[in-house]
Amino acid sequence: MHTYSTDNDNRPTVYGILGFAAYATALAVGWLTTALSAVIPAVAGITISWGVGFTLLTTAFSRVIWKTRIARGTGASKVPDFNGEWSGYVKTSYDGFIPDEALHESNDPNAKMQRVAATLRITQTWRKISIHLETDNSESDSTGATVLTEDGRWPSLNYQYENDPDPDSASSMTRHYGTADLALKTDATEDVLEGFYYTGPGRENYGEMHFERAE
Repeated sequence: MHTYSTDNDNRPTVYGILGFAAYATALAVGWLTTALSAVIPAVAGITISWGVGFTLLTTAFSRVIWKTRIARGTGASKVPDFNGEWSGYVKTSYDGFIPDEALHESNDPNAKMQRVAATLRITQTWRKISIHLETDNSESDSTGATVLTEDGRWPSLNYQYENDPDPDSASSMTRHYGTADLALKTDATEDVLEGFYYTGPGRENYGEMHFERAE
């Protein structure tokens, strides 16, 4: 996983609040163990350091709390939760041979651009993200990402990736780098990630991407 940037970064404020909460927790634990030591002598002297408390709180927030309604309601976290598996297709300008088994069920063989079946797997925390895309003949992994929520109607996920074709793929399919820009569109029934991609020198392909959250 790698870090990602965002246009509504409240992390300094959140870190400050968590730091204060860690200090308050350390004081509360010390007071509680002192009060209980008269009844339970074994707890006398038990304390928790600020560093330990801060580490525990930031870990809990980064992995779980940032996704809760409380965090979103208070404005502590505005970044969408992209976690999970997304199923869909990549509509590509690549004009080389694509085997039938690699094509999406909605593909039109007479269309100028073919739809390749693809799966997107995203793992995300409050600070880091990993985006893995897999098709029948290649895989790609993100190397950097930006999440935008202030501009436009829908939140967007822009990421850079490195693609590695399978060894038995066509010779025209080589390792390459590219960029994808996806908008997260949600309603009461489904979550959709859709947008476009383009590759760098050496491939110079482009196309559309469409995924629906599978889980």
